[in-house]
Amino acid sequence: MIGWWIVVAAQSPEERDQAIDTKPAVLANWEVGPGGIDWLHQLVKAGKASQLSFSGYPNRFTAQAGDVLPLLADGPPAHRGPAIIGDDYVMPANWKGNLIFHQDKIATCPLDQVLTIDAWDQS
Repeated sequence: MIGWWIVVAAQSPEERDQAIDTKPAVLANWEVGPGGIDWLHQLVKAGKASQLSFSGYPNRFTAQAGDVLPLLADGPPAHRGPAIIGDDYVMPANWKGNLIFHQDKIATCPLDQVLTIDAWDQS
């Protein structure tokens, strides 16, 4: 596994699945190494999120904006991940990349908004 592509959207899972255009609801998306979804598992363990699917295509979580957005205030949550060395690439330990954070949307998102967080396996 080389990591995850994470998409945080201000939609319930049902809204997201039914939407013709999902881009307007996206608050943030980024890529991270293998440990990059540990923060989501911690939210689940704390009872602040639910994991709806486990396949990696995607792993789907849902949580309230008030529990997620503070964790994204300074960009993607920190994580511990190993360096990844492939045939024609090297990703350093704790790698994050291709960060897109829509600060205007994040700032105006109600704290009681249900978010859908999809984590796509990048293998």
